[in-house]
Amino acid sequence: MVFVLAAAGFSSCDDESTAGYTRITYYPTLEVLGESELIVAKGEAYVDAGAYAELNGEDVTSQVIVESNVNTSVGGVYSVSYKITNEDGFFVTGSRTVYVVDQTPSIITSGSHTIASGTHRINLNSDARTDFSGYTITILQVEPGVFYISDFMGGYYDQRAGYGSNYAMTGYFQLNADNTITPTSSYVAGWGDSMDVMTTSSVDPSTGQISYSLEYAGFLEFNVIIN
Repeated sequence: MVFVLAAAGFSSCDDESTAGYTRITYYPTLEVLGESELIVAKGEAYVDAGAYAELNGEDVTSQVIVESNVNTSVGGVYSVSYKITNEDGFFVTGSRTVYVVDQTPSIITSGSHTIASGTHRINLNSDARTDFSGYTITILQVEPGVFYISDFMGGYYDQRAGYGSNYAMTGYFQLNADNTITPTSSYVAGWGDSMDVMTTSSVDPSTGQISYSLEYAGFLEFNVIIN
Protein backbone atom coordinates (compact mmCIF):
# COMPACT_ATOMS: atom_id res chain seq x y z
CA MET A 1 0.00 0.00 0.00
CA VAL A 2 1.34 3.42 -1.00
CA PHE A 3 0.67 6.79 0.60
CA VAL A 4 1.96 10.15 -0.70
CA LEU A 5 3.35 12.53 1.89
CA ALA A 6 3.24 16.16 0.73
CA ALA A 7 5.44 18.38 2.84
CA ALA A 8 4.83 21.66 1.01
CA GLY A 9 2.78 23.09 3.85
CA PHE A 10 5.32 22.16 6.52
CA SER A 11 8.40 24.17 5.55
CA SER A 12 9.68 26.89 7.90
CA CYS A 13 11.89 29.96 7.70
CA ASP A 14 14.64 27.91 9.36
CA ASP A 15 14.61 25.23 6.69
CA GLU A 16 13.37 26.21 3.28
CA SER A 17 14.98 23.24 1.57
CA THR A 18 11.88 21.07 2.11
CA ALA A 19 9.43 23.56 0.55
CA GLY A 20 7.32 21.84 -2.10
CA TYR A 21 8.86 18.46 -1.28
CA THR A 22 6.69 15.39 -1.90
CA ARG A 23 7.65 11.82 -1.22
CA ILE A 24 6.07 8.40 -1.01
CA THR A 25 5.71 6.17 2.00
CA TYR A 26 4.79 2.51 1.70
CA TYR A 27 2.38 1.03 4.19
CA PRO A 28 3.34 -2.38 5.53
CA THR A 29 0.96 -5.31 5.30
CA LEU A 30 0.68 -8.07 7.87
CA GLU A 31 -0.98 -11.48 7.80
CA VAL A 32 -1.40 -13.60 10.92
CA LEU A 33 -0.60 -17.17 9.90
CA GLY A 34 -2.70 -20.07 11.15
CA GLU A 35 -5.84 -19.80 13.25
CA SER A 36 -6.78 -16.59 15.04
CA GLU A 37 -8.00 -18.65 18.01
CA LEU A 38 -6.31 -21.82 19.23
CA ILE A 39 -6.97 -24.32 22.01
CA VAL A 40 -3.86 -25.88 23.55
CA ALA A 41 -3.85 -28.60 26.19
CA LYS A 42 -2.33 -27.58 29.50
CA GLY A 43 1.26 -28.77 29.69
CA GLU A 44 1.71 -29.09 25.93
CA ALA A 45 4.38 -27.13 24.09
CA TYR A 46 3.03 -24.18 22.12
CA VAL A 47 4.73 -23.20 18.88
CA ASP A 48 3.32 -20.02 17.39
CA ALA A 49 2.62 -19.97 13.66
CA GLY A 50 3.77 -16.35 13.48
CA ALA A 51 2.87 -13.67 10.96
CA TYR A 52 4.01 -12.62 7.49
CA ALA A 53 4.72 -8.99 6.60
CA GLU A 54 5.56 -7.15 3.39
CA LEU A 55 6.69 -3.61 2.63
CA ASN A 56 6.72 -2.39 -0.97
CA GLY A 57 6.65 -5.99 -2.18
CA GLU A 58 9.52 -7.13 0.02
CA ASP A 59 9.36 -9.70 2.79
CA VAL A 60 9.96 -7.87 6.09
CA THR A 61 8.71 -10.63 8.38
CA SER A 62 11.95 -10.44 10.36
CA GLN A 63 10.97 -6.92 11.45
CA VAL A 64 7.66 -7.99 12.99
CA ILE A 65 7.58 -7.37 16.74
CA VAL A 66 5.91 -10.27 18.55
CA GLU A 67 4.63 -10.07 22.12
CA SER A 68 3.14 -13.11 23.87
CA ASN A 69 2.05 -14.00 27.38
CA VAL A 70 1.23 -17.64 26.61
CA ASN A 71 1.99 -19.97 29.51
CA THR A 72 0.84 -23.50 28.85
CA SER A 73 1.59 -24.59 32.40
CA VAL A 74 -1.39 -22.55 33.62
CA GLY A 75 -4.86 -22.82 32.14
CA GLY A 76 -6.37 -19.57 30.93
CA VAL A 77 -6.81 -17.13 28.06
CA TYR A 78 -3.67 -15.68 26.48
CA SER A 79 -2.80 -13.45 23.56
CA VAL A 80 -0.07 -13.08 20.97
CA SER A 81 0.29 -9.71 19.23
CA TYR A 82 2.18 -8.79 16.08
CA LYS A 83 3.24 -5.34 14.89
CA ILE A 84 5.13 -4.05 11.85
CA THR A 85 6.06 -0.37 11.47
CA ASN A 86 7.51 1.52 8.49
CA GLU A 87 10.14 4.25 8.67
CA ASP A 88 7.48 6.95 8.90
CA GLY A 89 5.84 5.39 11.94
CA PHE A 90 2.83 3.90 10.17
CA PHE A 91 2.09 0.46 11.59
CA VAL A 92 -0.17 -2.55 11.21
CA THR A 93 -1.07 -4.97 14.01
CA GLY A 94 -2.53 -8.45 14.31
CA SER A 95 -3.34 -10.78 17.16
CA ARG A 96 -4.10 -14.35 18.12
CA THR A 97 -5.95 -15.73 21.16
CA VAL A 98 -4.60 -18.89 22.76
CA TYR A 99 -6.77 -20.86 25.17
CA VAL A 100 -4.89 -23.22 27.48
CA VAL A 101 -7.24 -25.99 28.60
CA ASP A 102 -7.09 -28.40 31.51
CA GLN A 103 -8.13 -31.81 30.19
CA THR A 104 -9.39 -33.27 33.45
CA PRO A 105 -12.64 -35.15 32.55
CA SER A 106 -15.77 -33.08 33.18
CA ILE A 107 -19.45 -33.09 32.29
CA ILE A 108 -18.79 -29.70 30.65
CA THR A 109 -16.87 -29.94 27.39
CA SER A 110 -14.20 -27.37 26.57
CA GLY A 111 -14.70 -25.65 23.23
CA SER A 112 -17.41 -23.86 21.28
CA HIS A 113 -20.98 -24.01 22.58
CA THR A 114 -24.29 -22.87 21.10
CA ILE A 115 -26.96 -20.78 22.80
CA ALA A 116 -30.10 -22.92 22.75
CA SER A 117 -33.72 -22.11 22.00
CA GLY A 118 -35.53 -20.89 25.11
CA THR A 119 -32.80 -18.42 26.02
CA HIS A 120 -34.29 -14.99 26.67
CA ARG A 121 -33.79 -11.60 28.28
CA ILE A 122 -36.45 -9.97 30.44
CA ASN A 123 -36.67 -6.27 31.22
CA LEU A 124 -37.76 -6.39 34.85
CA ASN A 125 -39.19 -2.85 34.64
CA SER A 126 -41.54 -3.58 31.76
CA ASP A 127 -41.68 -7.40 31.70
CA ALA A 128 -40.72 -7.24 28.03
CA ARG A 129 -39.19 -10.51 26.87
CA THR A 130 -36.63 -10.89 24.08
CA ASP A 131 -35.90 -14.42 22.86
CA PHE A 132 -32.57 -15.18 21.23
CA SER A 133 -30.53 -18.24 20.34
CA GLY A 134 -28.00 -19.67 17.90
CA TYR A 135 -25.00 -17.61 18.97
CA THR A 136 -21.65 -19.25 19.68
CA ILE A 137 -19.68 -18.80 22.88
CA THR A 138 -16.53 -20.45 24.24
CA ILE A 139 -16.28 -22.39 27.50
CA LEU A 140 -12.94 -23.80 28.63
CA GLN A 141 -11.81 -25.70 31.71
CA VAL A 142 -8.73 -23.87 33.00
CA GLU A 143 -8.23 -26.06 36.06
CA PRO A 144 -10.26 -28.96 37.43
CA GLY A 145 -13.82 -27.73 37.93
CA VAL A 146 -13.02 -24.11 37.00
CA PHE A 147 -14.15 -22.73 33.65
CA TYR A 148 -13.70 -19.63 31.52
CA ILE A 149 -16.75 -18.39 29.61
CA SER A 150 -16.58 -15.89 26.77
CA ASP A 151 -20.03 -14.41 27.42
CA PHE A 152 -22.34 -15.09 30.35
CA MET A 153 -25.03 -13.13 28.46
CA GLY A 154 -25.02 -15.62 25.58
CA GLY A 155 -23.96 -13.25 22.83
CA TYR A 156 -26.85 -10.82 23.40
CA TYR A 157 -24.90 -7.58 23.03
CA ASP A 158 -21.72 -8.91 21.45
CA GLN A 159 -23.38 -10.77 18.56
CA ARG A 160 -27.13 -10.12 18.53
CA ALA A 161 -26.85 -6.35 18.97
CA GLY A 162 -23.57 -6.24 17.02
CA TYR A 163 -21.71 -4.22 19.64
CA GLY A 164 -18.62 -6.44 19.46
CA SER A 165 -16.57 -8.43 21.93
CA ASN A 166 -16.09 -5.53 24.38
CA TYR A 167 -19.76 -5.97 25.26
CA ALA A 168 -19.57 -9.67 26.04
CA MET A 169 -19.63 -10.57 29.73
CA THR A 170 -16.49 -12.65 30.07
CA GLY A 171 -15.68 -14.44 33.29
CA TYR A 172 -15.08 -17.65 35.23
CA PHE A 173 -17.29 -20.08 37.08
CA GLN A 174 -16.93 -23.08 39.39
CA LEU A 175 -18.73 -26.36 38.70
CA ASN A 176 -20.11 -27.59 42.00
CA ALA A 177 -20.59 -31.15 43.23
CA ASP A 178 -24.39 -30.77 42.98
CA ASN A 179 -24.12 -29.87 39.26
CA THR A 180 -24.78 -26.19 39.79
CA ILE A 181 -22.32 -23.44 38.87
CA THR A 182 -21.06 -20.47 40.85
CA PRO A 183 -19.64 -17.45 39.00
CA THR A 184 -16.32 -16.33 40.44
CA SER A 185 -15.85 -13.29 38.21
CA SER A 186 -17.55 -11.45 35.37
CA TYR A 187 -16.80 -8.29 33.44
CA VAL A 188 -18.19 -6.26 30.54
CA ALA A 189 -15.26 -4.17 29.33
CA GLY A 190 -17.39 -1.80 27.25
CA TRP A 191 -19.44 -0.69 30.24
CA GLY A 192 -16.95 -1.49 32.99
CA ASP A 193 -19.40 -3.50 35.07
CA SER A 194 -20.40 -7.08 35.89
CA MET A 195 -23.44 -9.17 36.67
CA ASP A 196 -25.48 -8.35 39.76
CA VAL A 197 -26.12 -11.95 40.80
CA MET A 198 -26.70 -15.42 39.40
CA THR A 199 -29.97 -16.62 40.89
CA THR A 200 -30.31 -20.19 39.57
CA SER A 201 -28.10 -22.64 37.70
CA SER A 202 -27.87 -26.28 36.70
CA VAL A 203 -25.78 -28.58 34.52
CA ASP A 204 -27.33 -31.72 33.05
CA PRO A 205 -24.76 -34.47 33.79
CA SER A 206 -25.95 -36.61 30.87
CA THR A 207 -25.78 -33.93 28.16
CA GLY A 208 -23.59 -31.19 29.63
CA GLN A 209 -26.32 -28.61 28.94
CA ILE A 210 -25.90 -25.54 31.16
CA SER A 211 -28.83 -23.40 32.30
CA TYR A 212 -28.78 -20.34 34.52
CA SER A 213 -30.46 -17.03 35.28
CA LEU A 214 -28.53 -13.89 36.06
CA GLU A 215 -29.46 -10.31 36.83
CA TYR A 216 -27.65 -7.39 35.28
CA ALA A 217 -27.69 -3.58 35.44
CA GLY A 218 -30.38 -3.59 38.12
CA PHE A 219 -33.31 -4.29 35.79
CA LEU A 220 -32.37 -7.03 33.30
CA GLU A 221 -32.64 -10.78 33.72
CA PHE A 222 -30.86 -13.16 31.37
CA ASN A 223 -32.09 -16.74 31.24
CA VAL A 224 -29.45 -18.65 29.30
CA ILE A 225 -29.40 -22.23 28.01
CA ILE A 226 -26.11 -23.49 26.56
CA ASN A 227 -25.69 -26.68 24.55
